[in-house]
Amino acid sequence: MRCSIIHVIELILGALLLGLGLIYLTSQQKALTRLTDNITILVIEDNNVYQQYNMTNTNEVSDIEVYAAIMGYRDFPIMVDDNIVPLNGHDYELYFSYVRDGNYYNKEYLYDVNRHVSMIIYTYMGM
Repeated sequence: MRCSIIHVIELILGALLLGLGLIYLTSQQKALTRLTDNITILVIEDNNVYQQYNMTNTNEVSDIEVYAAIMGYRDFPIMVDDNIVPLNGHDYELYFSYVRDGNYYNKEYLYDVNRHVSMIIYTYMGM
């Protein structure tokens, strides 16, 4: 008889702890939802939200982005107006001589047969 009472008490305590845990989780979820909603409203009302590109054609890049692509970590070879910049090349004076200052370039990707990018091509478009 005593063993049965202990099992009933354990079941009641387990159910009580499970219920308290579920109440805690729902309260945390509600608090997180309220926080997310408040942050969303503040971001929408804030006039200092900037976008990365304000151009309609994201394939049209400036000479500065071409310089950044040459200086940055290159995953693929880069071609600037029929001049190839290799993956492990470090002759930046030569590579920078390929780029025309103050001009815009068209950015294209060359794909291999498996549809993986194999080269990035920058073509001169003019000012």
